[in-house]
Amino acid sequence: MNPRRVMVGLLAMILGAAVVSVLPSSPLAHAAAADPAQGDSSVTMSGKPDGPFKDLKVTVSQTKNLINQVVKVSWTGGQPTTPLTGFDINYLQIMQCWGDDPGPDRTQCQFGGLSHTSAVGSIAGTYVLSRQFDSGLDDKKETLKTVPANGNVGTLDKVPFWAAGRDKPTGPVARDDNDFFDSQVTNEIPLARTHGDGTGEEFFEVETVIQAAGLGCGEPVTVDGAIRPRSCWLVIVPRGNTEVDGTVRPSQTTSEFRLDSSPLSATNWDNRIVFKLEFQLVGQACPIGGAERHVIGHELAVDAVTSWQPKLCADGGALYSYNQLPDDVTRTDVLDGTSPGLALVTNPIPPEQAPPDDPLIYAPITLSGLAIAFNVDHQPPSTATSDDLKLDGRPFQSMKLNPRLVAKLLTQSYQGALQAPQDYLKNNPTSLITDPEFLKLNAEYDPKRSFSTLYRPADSLVQLNGSDVTSLLWSWVKADRAASDFLAGKPDDFGMVVNPNNKDLVLPTDTFPRNDQTCGPLTDLDPQSAPGVKGQTCTGDTHPFTADMHDAGRSASRGDTQARTIVLGDDKKTPVAKKVERQTAGRRAVLAVVDTATAVRYGLPTAALLNSAGEYVSPTEDSLLAGERAMKPSGVPGVLVSDPGAKDPQAYPLTALSYAVTEPSTLDADARKDYAAFLRYAGGPGQQPGAEPGQLPPGLVPLPDTLKAQTLTAAKMVATPPAAATPSLSTQPEASARATAGNNTSPATRPSPPASPAKAAAGVSTTSPPAEPQPTAMPAPTVVNQQPVAGVRRTPAPSIPALGGWFLAILIAGVLAATSSPAMRPLGGRVARWLDKEVKTTER
Repeated sequence: MNPRRVMVGLLAMILGAAVVSVLPSSPLAHAAAADPAQGDSSVTMSGKPDGPFKDLKVTVSQTKNLINQVVKVSWTGGQPTTPLTGFDINYLQIMQCWGDDPGPDRTQCQFGGLSHTSAVGSIAGTYVLSRQFDSGLDDKKETLKTVPANGNVGTLDKVPFWAAGRDKPTGPVARDDNDFFDSQVTNEIPLARTHGDGTGEEFFEVETVIQAAGLGCGEPVTVDGAIRPRSCWLVIVPRGNTEVDGTVRPSQTTSEFRLDSSPLSATNWDNRIVFKLEFQLVGQACPIGGAERHVIGHELAVDAVTSWQPKLCADGGALYSYNQLPDDVTRTDVLDGTSPGLALVTNPIPPEQAPPDDPLIYAPITLSGLAIAFNVDHQPPSTATSDDLKLDGRPFQSMKLNPRLVAKLLTQSYQGALQAPQDYLKNNPTSLITDPEFLKLNAEYDPKRSFSTLYRPADSLVQLNGSDVTSLLWSWVKADRAASDFLAGKPDDFGMVVNPNNKDLVLPTDTFPRNDQTCGPLTDLDPQSAPGVKGQTCTGDTHPFTADMHDAGRSASRGDTQARTIVLGDDKKTPVAKKVERQTAGRRAVLAVVDTATAVRYGLPTAALLNSAGEYVSPTEDSLLAGERAMKPSGVPGVLVSDPGAKDPQAYPLTALSYAVTEPSTLDADARKDYAAFLRYAGGPGQQPGAEPGQLPPGLVPLPDTLKAQTLTAAKMVATPPAAATPSLSTQPEASARATAGNNTSPATRPSPPASPAKAAAGVSTTSPPAEPQPTAMPAPTVVNQQPVAGVRRTPAPSIPALGGWFLAILIAGVLAATSSPAMRPLGGRVARWLDKEVKTTER
């Protein structure tokens, strides 16, 4: 058992990070839309030719090779939703269902999970969000019969949910809720607005069996004697202005002004538009019993390795399991001999810490970057102009951020970033969109025009684990004078100051500071039924860390801040944590720090960041390639490091490479063969972009030819017995070109952390390497610019009252998950996999 893994797992669980399993040129935003170059699987369908929605045309951007991701649903030919700030008539209801051809019946659809949420219940009719087929109206097509209440059983007037693999229900049920989905699981969009021009657009998360067990999408099923992934369905139920009994709403002859019935009522269901969804296989995509090779490494490569796996194991190839670990833990595992043979990192091991007699081989694998992604909808107040009100619910597509604004977001410096108001922030804006500096760059976010007071982002979803790309982000912030001055305590031009608890950070750091764990008042949770039982909600509850960047991205796309509040438990004696409702479609305002592949996967637009040339640049294929060209030689021959201070006006400042590193002398012949095959694929067919298995997933940019050649050369060296291998890659074209390119900048230094017993015992140097490069012209560096291999990091201390009654259980779960005990792996499929995320197939 690795003690570092135990510590990381404990920290994650103590801080309440949500746990999810790793699932397997235009702007890299909303790229769920099918790209013809990648095989267009978009489908457009219309309403029934003889029905009330014959002019409605709906397009789903991708219907094949699906994983857990976002697809774009767009439409034309609809009637405008009214009113502008509500949903009385004319809208779409969107849900995912399972079932065989020619399509699902209404019992097989994941809908009704939001029926009890207050956030959307007041802006639509009585049963519009529910599974209730009996709305008190005479629906002549209805076949289900209402059964009156009997004893403890309520009225049976709701469409039952038939879960995949279960027996079909025999009659109606009394409740919307079931054992398979609720408001936190469901992906339904119950209210989708059609705008004044008859068009609309939503980004819908399709779920696999991992996220929605009741649907079973992508799980292995036998079809005509062959194992295939279960297909599912995307169902659109359009709603007009006519009810199931034929009455028109609004109407001059009735006081009713909105639709009231469920989309699952028979007449409404009869108008459905159905799209077949074909998923990649979730489960065993490789032959059972084949050779298995372990790979460890950072999150940047997860989507790529998962996509490549089915091709790598074909025709007798090895199965490559991938264990996601922080960069610094990965590097230390390579040094202390616990690496399985191949590891993926961003920054290399400093030369002075590398084994002197056993040279390490590095090979570039993927090119991507770190991004500030956002899911923010127009939410104009009722006092806004009619033109602004027409934008209600439309997502913003652009945002500009400079380093100082990012510093504010990540240091809890907006008032809304804390659970309770504090005097030291009383003169600061409440959120990003009320910050005059932000509005000066992004006038379209003016709260008087675009926002009510419902949701305003005051911080960003960020992961708990450390990473090299987080350090790169802080290097970019530090390189900016205005941002550095702000973090040191200097007010901005409008008088805003840094949260004193996060002042004078030692930068760059590979983590996100959350040193202010302010709590709200200790209050009675339910004075009426349990007087004297008190509880307290703290910043760690309402602004928690996420498990990783995939978790942050998926949560942002769902409007899930992962916030929790403390409520009275069912026993009326114990305070318990309760998940806060997700923000609903059209009312979302969430930011997340994620890699570009995650942003694209979950349909999140990304902010344009200010680079050192004074240009605001979004992460596109061109800007990431420019960022790669602007990278600098590290202290390791053939390995490049990111330069957030690059002066190229086209370069995205947070561009990052993923490198594979191995020590061939420690590998036997079979391992060399298998890892060489991995590198050959990564440097060859694996760089072909696309959504099919084996291709480079969207959001990752194909490597330039020089880097692909370097990877293929590394593959030859790995396959060659150690005695004949060349000791370095310094003669590769890319390395030699960069070494003479005149990119002469030198990193600033910082104090070395104290030596740790673990590092001393492993024989790892405790001398801290220099920090990330800064844009000051100085002689070329001679050592790699990165964080310490296993450095001491700042960890925000959890506020004990915030942890509530579930502290001990989560702590124990964290310990057991960190040890990767097989007995703990079934723990909801989540906690035990958080630290040791094994991606063996397309479990995405």
